[in-house]
Amino acid sequence: MANRNPLEQQTGADLIYYNEKYRSFVMVQYKAMEHEGGEDRFRWTKGDQFAKELARMELIGRTINSASISDAPAAFRFSNNPFFLKFCSRVVFDPDSTKLFKGMYIPLDLWERLIQSETLKGLRGGNIVTFANVERAMNNTEFVNVLSKAWVGTSAEQSDILESMIREVLMAGKTVTLAVKHESGTEMPVRRTAEASTSDPFTKLFE
Repeated sequence: MANRNPLEQQTGADLIYYNEKYRSFVMVQYKAMEHEGGEDRFRWTKGDQFAKELARMELIGRTINSASISDAPAAFRFSNNPFFLKFCSRVVFDPDSTKLFKGMYIPLDLWERLIQSETLKGLRGGNIVTFANVERAMNNTEFVNVLSKAWVGTSAEQSDILESMIREVLMAGKTVTLAVKHESGTEMPVRRTAEASTSDPFTKLFE
């Protein structure tokens, strides 16, 4: 990511949320939309980087689904799929802002239905995402509401499997933003850029 500008670094980063009280992970992949023909659009092709990222999410999803899920009330989720896509309009990057970029969150399960229905096919058969053809998506407020109460995300059992995968991401030196909700009360986002290291930065997530 060293060759990208600051906006691309931010919108291309993985955002990993961890809810300490419910031991739940949610992971978001950001994509910047380009303004074309009077609307914001995101395009991708078979085999490109975005397609590879989707395949990675699907593989991890199948892996964590092998875990048993407790029937305890605290383990209830509307969905145990931790993956979301967020499509954002390309904007001027403000490094001092702590606000979320405006855009739409799409659960990976919904994304797969959109693909199967060919809703995201353009007039010439290409793949294209717009605010209009998605129709239903979460805004920032809706996403934060379901996230903060762990209505979506991994169960504790799935989190045990996902932990090692997240450690690999952090150790690889990829830019990652972490946000931790502590059981004690204060919800303060923790942002850091991971760097390749022989130490284990994942342990800091639980300090």
